Amino acid sequence: MESRALFERPPAAFRPSAYWFWHSIPDEATCRTQLADFQAKGIGTILIQARLALPREQYLSPDYLSAYRLAADIAAQLGLKLGIYDDYNWISGHAGGRTVEGRDELRERHLFWVSSADVQGKINGIHPSFTLKMGADIIAWQYEGGRIEWCEWTVEAALLHPSGAIDRRDQIVDVTSQVSLAGSDPASCGYSYDGAIASGWTLTVFVTARSATSRIINYLLPEAADRFIEVGLEPLVTALGEERVPDPVGSVFYDQPAPGFYRWDQIAGNPGNSLLFAPALRDHVASKTKVSFAIALLAVVHDVGPETLRLRALFHAAYSTLMNEAFFVTLRNWAEEKRIVLTGHEMLAHVSSWALNGGFTSIDPRVAPAADFFGIDALRHETAVDANNLLPQLAPKMGDSVARSNGRSRCVVETYFSAERTEVRAAGQWEVTLEAARAQAIRLACLGTRQFLWHGVYQTDGRDNDPTPFINPRFDFAPGINFEPWWPYHDLFAEETARVSAFIEPAKPRAPVAILYPLYTAFAEGPRHSHATHIGAWCEQLLAQDCDFMFVSEADLVDAAIEDGRLLASGLAFDAVVLPSVTVLETAVTIQTLDAFTKAGGRIWSSGETVSTVCTGEKAYGPVGVTSHTTAMPNAEMVSALLSTLTLDGPQISGQRPWQWIGRDVDGWWRMVVFNDGAEDIGFDILLGDGFDYAIWDAEHGSVEAIAAVQKLTVELEPHEVRCIRLHQNGRAAVATSLLSSRPALDRSQLIALAEGWIFAAGEGRAFAPISVDGGWEEQGFPAFSGTGIYRLSFTTETDADWMLELPTVNTAATSYIDGTKVGRRGWRPYRFALGHLAAGTHELELHVANTAANRYYDNTPYLGSGPDKSGLTARPLLIPLQNRPE
Repeated sequence: MESRALFERPPAAFRPSAYWFWHSIPDEATCRTQLADFQAKGIGTILIQARLALPREQYLSPDYLSAYRLAADIAAQLGLKLGIYDDYNWISGHAGGRTVEGRDELRERHLFWVSSADVQGKINGIHPSFTLKMGADIIAWQYEGGRIEWCEWTVEAALLHPSGAIDRRDQIVDVTSQVSLAGSDPASCGYSYDGAIASGWTLTVFVTARSATSRIINYLLPEAADRFIEVGLEPLVTALGEERVPDPVGSVFYDQPAPGFYRWDQIAGNPGNSLLFAPALRDHVASKTKVSFAIALLAVVHDVGPETLRLRALFHAAYSTLMNEAFFVTLRNWAEEKRIVLTGHEMLAHVSSWALNGGFTSIDPRVAPAADFFGIDALRHETAVDANNLLPQLAPKMGDSVARSNGRSRCVVETYFSAERTEVRAAGQWEVTLEAARAQAIRLACLGTRQFLWHGVYQTDGRDNDPTPFINPRFDFAPGINFEPWWPYHDLFAEETARVSAFIEPAKPRAPVAILYPLYTAFAEGPRHSHATHIGAWCEQLLAQDCDFMFVSEADLVDAAIEDGRLLASGLAFDAVVLPSVTVLETAVTIQTLDAFTKAGGRIWSSGETVSTVCTGEKAYGPVGVTSHTTAMPNAEMVSALLSTLTLDGPQISGQRPWQWIGRDVDGWWRMVVFNDGAEDIGFDILLGDGFDYAIWDAEHGSVEAIAAVQKLTVELEPHEVRCIRLHQNGRAAVATSLLSSRPALDRSQLIALAEGWIFAAGEGRAFAPISVDGGWEEQGFPAFSGTGIYRLSFTTETDADWMLELPTVNTAATSYIDGTKVGRRGWRPYRFALGHLAAGTHELELHVANTAANRYYDNTPYLGSGPDKSGLTARPLLIPLQNRPE
């Protein structure tokens, strides 16, 4: 079976991938050593990324390109895949500043505005609010000389309008020709109106300015994307040559293309940041909105009466389309010419959150490629998203959804770590354990991830006594996982998580609920509107009820078929559609589709506000007919009641709830992933009709065991245990219940607690000294030691027996040796090691325990937190004989 071969030996597409951070240009020895190490630890794909520690002038230099070519050759020899990370540091498009060198017209140009009752006014105090929080080094990276300066100020539009409510468009007077600049400098602009402003009236003036110093490009200009390719991507492909492209270098990865998110002293109205501007925007907006550019601009900023939401939505749709065509279409065309895959991710304001703007709350995603996820995904070949820290979050589910909408499935999830115990987010999390990362990788797989992308593996671990973020690699969104003491165990993580992903691959998920992604509501209302939080609430409540879901676009609904009371869209069948505080729709055809769905027996559930505006289509449309509506935020009781009206196909779980994923193969078999990410054992039953056959696909070892004919499968999962199960209804059950448990049969009445006599060394070649196993080594004289500590114990048994060693707590990975023989490695719970048959007498036990790098790298910095992290053993190891089985 092809899927079984995929599971047993997962290729690079399912294996963890990683950014390889270059902090300097590596020599051949470094390339060979590190790439061989990455390959040995189970990583399948590497993306070379130059970071701020690398002097910018060395990026794309002849020496850099030579090292890049060498790395590609070595990767090919090792069977690794290589992807082009397309920029210096991040924010794709600037090519380390080369795109705008000598081409000032390509630097970002922005729209600013001010509303006043005065004939003279000023725009000043402009600042990139998002970037400023990251510190002076990031400002110096984005701006020439670290200076934020503006030039080429231009009045684009000026309108007189009532200060209060505007009832009709004819109350707005275009006075652009009467407003002129009244002086400008690199930080501000003044304007003057040569008319009079009557009492109760306001003048709103829109000006543009080009940044004189920003290295960020204007994403509305296709010539900027062309220049980026010329100076940023072509040198890499040329250096690699046809013998390396498209194999092993088969993709190009873009990362968060986005303008500066500027605010200024006079900002007011709906947008939270300035907007990019290019001359082509005028015609795009006028064509889309059917009103003048000036009127459309005013609608974006202020309420202009009944047309406001429609005009605002259409403006942002035009803006987004222009940006997508200028940047992403240009990149895609180039990638296809080079026969490589375009992938990467836009800025995701929902990173680390379920709510649409719950991550980067200070930005307005409409001003960047950060709202039209379905449209952007149509322009790349493979889907990728961004995730932050170790929380279940929206990103992989959105990634899987947009991929399925565009004829693909699942996604790459870049996972980075921002600090939680210090406000300096770039300090990262050297305290991340392999167990925590594995749990997150399995959860992400259940949410739609094919490949886990580490951010990243480091070329160097940086410098002591220097807490500077970014510039010191040590604090550049740590951890660099290859400098973690648990890194030698990464191959265990890589093999198992790759098999879990490969197991999921052939099946379509059982996702009975579709959530409409309300793009035009997001365009019209902005990120502070309730649709953003309602989406988050629906996601969390559905998952809490073990109900999978997908997002669908309006285009998906318009193109959907309705069959047997189900909505067929994105290759899936949905029993219900959720409208999360949707106020604006693109087209009246969406309402017609939803009406047809309800008439066929489908369910439409809505919350929050309801539809008030449709941008295109029939003028006469009725309200959306919903089967259930609440103005409140969806809660557990409400969602549970709604789900009780659905009849789900396939296997059912009763009892305690594991993390789970359920999908169906084309041959009719069901696939399940069940995972216990908690601290206690859980148990539950799986049922499927009158009886079923099942098979256990062991993700740890790659083996498959088939078991036939049961009515009920009782599953017991220990903490952090994962199971992959295939099931097929047969209707001829011969065995009432089958028990699935990996816990060995142990005679705990005869256990021996190994409490006394331990000695310890803080690494190979170090002196041994007595230690207690009731507390970590960090509280016994080694507070800053990060590495592999060695525990030794001589113990005596009085009887021959087969023994199991159980370590109740380990911080954080362990290898066990008995009488000089290695018996096992574990990077997560349960920490049990089969010691085999031990004769009565004295034996030598040795445990090598690796902690995290946190105590070493955060020592003597502001980032340590409340004290050293737990390290090593913190509970007495247990020696337990296996139960004798009857002959």
